[in-house]
Amino acid sequence: MLDAAAELLCENYSSLRARGLALLPKSFEQLDNARKALKRIITQSKAMGLAAVEKGQLRAFLIGTPAVNPIRGRHVWIYPAGLGIDPTCSLELLRELYARLGEVWVRNGFFDHFILALNNPKWLEPWLRLGFAYEQAHALLDLDQFPFDSLSPNPEITVRRATEADRETVQSFYNIIPRQHAAPPVWGVALPEDLPEIYEGYGELLDEEGTTLWLAYWRGRPVGLHAYRTLLDGVDFLAPAGALRLTVASTVPEARGQGVSSTLLAVALQDAYARGYRVCETDCRITNLLSSRHWEGKGFKEVAKRLVRKVDQRIVWADGYNELP
Repeated sequence: MLDAAAELLCENYSSLRARGLALLPKSFEQLDNARKALKRIITQSKAMGLAAVEKGQLRAFLIGTPAVNPIRGRHVWIYPAGLGIDPTCSLELLRELYARLGEVWVRNGFFDHFILALNNPKWLEPWLRLGFAYEQAHALLDLDQFPFDSLSPNPEITVRRATEADRETVQSFYNIIPRQHAAPPVWGVALPEDLPEIYEGYGELLDEEGTTLWLAYWRGRPVGLHAYRTLLDGVDFLAPAGALRLTVASTVPEARGQGVSSTLLAVALQDAYARGYRVCETDCRITNLLSSRHWEGKGFKEVAKRLVRKVDQRIVWADGYNELP
């Protein structure tokens, strides 16, 4: 069914790009590229899916990938390439597929379900009506149309590229995002055992090919860090190959409100544009009030949302059939 599914995927994607998501990469309007993206999903370890077929014709499909890790436990991902539907069918069909596929997941202890859905109200509606809620926003910035003079950098803040000699300085920012995500109203856990690994990971950013780090200094001390990575593979539905991805943006709490991130963004994006980049992508927790307001205010446009549904684990025994005598 791969070819038929790729046709649905390609048709859905083209329609969504034409309805307000023109910043998404045009390449997946081509059947070959849609097929590659779909194959990448379906060949993942543990990937499983269902198809809706009518008179021998594929009408819809849904593919999820169960996974296990310390933060999310037993959970399932549905990626943008993991679903497609015939435009003549009701989106209710996707809800039906989820009900049947979700039954398998819940029975096997996968209670947290995540979907990365393209940011179209009609496309999001079936999932909201299934009890999903917004968690993360993915956004793009069109550098060709971007008014660089709108960033208003703070002249008291100096910005420069980080080098190997700055490894300890870069690592000093390691706990800002975990602490912010653990704070209200995000309340996303920051496991103590993960923090040393995050500390080492920040240092390793300096070793990554295609990654550029920028440091901001205010009153003689480092107060901000941005990390940008080049997207190379061209199989990401949310950004074109060769785009720039803003992966880390941190400002020390005592320097917030001084234009640290705006100054970093001004320097980094002007440098990126001069080097030929035309699109910048980033993502943030919607419940993180600082970041969600900041990136929207800088002109980033949402192209996708990550939604989550957390099933009450008591369902394995509180199913209406068990009854105390």
